[in-house]
Amino acid sequence: MSGSKKEFGDYQTPPAFCKRVCSYIINEGFSHHIEAILEPTCGIGNFLSVAVKMISKPAYGIDINPEHIRIALQKIPTASFTVENIFNIIPSEICNCKDVLVIGNPPWATNSNLSINLPKKTNFKGLRGIDALTGASNFDICEYVILQMIDSFHGTNSVICMLCKTSVARNVIVEIDRRQIPHDRIEMLNFDSHKVFGVSAAACVLIIELSSNALSSQTVCRVKDFDSMICEDTLIVNDGVLSSTNLSSFDFEGYCQMTWRSGVKHDCGKVMELELVNGQLINKNKEVVDIEGDLVFPLVKSSMFKSPVLTKFSKYVIVTQQQAKQDTGYIEHDYPMLWSYLSNHISDFKRRKSIIYQKAGAFSMFGIGDYSFAPYKVGVSGFYKKPLFSLLYSSKPVMTDDTSYFLSFDNYNDAYVVMLLLNSQPVQEYLTSIAFLDSKRPYTVKLLSKLDLIKCFKIVDLSNLERTEKQLGLSGTINETMYQHTIKKMQSS
Repeated sequence: MSGSKKEFGDYQTPPAFCKRVCSYIINEGFSHHIEAILEPTCGIGNFLSVAVKMISKPAYGIDINPEHIRIALQKIPTASFTVENIFNIIPSEICNCKDVLVIGNPPWATNSNLSINLPKKTNFKGLRGIDALTGASNFDICEYVILQMIDSFHGTNSVICMLCKTSVARNVIVEIDRRQIPHDRIEMLNFDSHKVFGVSAAACVLIIELSSNALSSQTVCRVKDFDSMICEDTLIVNDGVLSSTNLSSFDFEGYCQMTWRSGVKHDCGKVMELELVNGQLINKNKEVVDIEGDLVFPLVKSSMFKSPVLTKFSKYVIVTQQQAKQDTGYIEHDYPMLWSYLSNHISDFKRRKSIIYQKAGAFSMFGIGDYSFAPYKVGVSGFYKKPLFSLLYSSKPVMTDDTSYFLSFDNYNDAYVVMLLLNSQPVQEYLTSIAFLDSKRPYTVKLLSKLDLIKCFKIVDLSNLERTEKQLGLSGTINETMYQHTIKKMQSS
């Protein structure tokens, strides 16, 4: 079958590493009741061949690539193989056994990266509203495969043992809790993916021992280093949120008194994002853009959060709406030059892939509301491991992109005090302890919304904010009046 390694998400597991994983399964008692072994997306059968030698049980393999199956059959002539897209079958029906060891290394790619070997497009996590329509529904194929195995074998004493990115493992653990899947044990064995596969990604062996008994009272996962076997952490799911027991000495968990927002989403950067060069606005196609300026706003992208106070900008973004779902037809009458510019690039807007735009008006965008036009914002990049919170303001409201998160303020002093609070040592220590720093976006609206600002103020006094101000290289602006006013504002929220 034709198709590149990337198309199939194809990375074969070295036999030596397969042996290590199988040895752990045996030594830790995961395999004593197993009736059969199944490797979905089995590739050339490295995992399956090792598992059959070490755990003498009937073996089954599934793969979409017939050439892979041909090689695997030569390795394990006693095994039963099925050439099929894993997403088109029910795995438990292949084995016809109750308690199965499901082992393997599914593709480490998202649905947007693979051109074939994809499941039917479904809202498989049951996401609601905008999350179901935007980036939150861009899922990892490996995650889908693991959840498919859990669905297929739930209610049995089967064991799911899969290599995956640690971010995928954490998502699966949360889903197990959300779906109330009965299980006895969950473990993550962190390993060096660069050493094993030559790729740079935080990875683990995820082991889930399902149960035919009642649901456990709480979803808990032990995290070990696969080389040293030292237990590094314990992850616990509470109210749908996965957290580490390796927390800082500060407890700021609760509900934020203010609402964290993500920035504007337009998915048309070549047209909507502009740069000021020698007094002229230039788009990403290197075209000079001559339009009315009313709907052009300063833009801070995620990579620009490098200073605690940002007031000068060279990037700009066209904001076509004041509220989500607003009809953009008004632009034709009020801003004819802008309407002409957007209309001349209508093909770019039509190429936007997300289904959120299918029923939206022309030139529509998302992540827009009254909060977008607040005169002051305190924002942070979702990408950096060490979060730097920046105060953003200009003569016009400052926009951020949709990989950044912010709080809105109607006055400078409150914004300045909260910026210092969020950059203070206690808050920084707490945030880095609850964030999963190996994630693509360690900081999200969901995580930041757990930060109780009142609890922070009870620990972080004025002297601490003065030290933070000095460490950030800012002039001594903070004072008792500002500090107390902001606290009262938080308390009344």
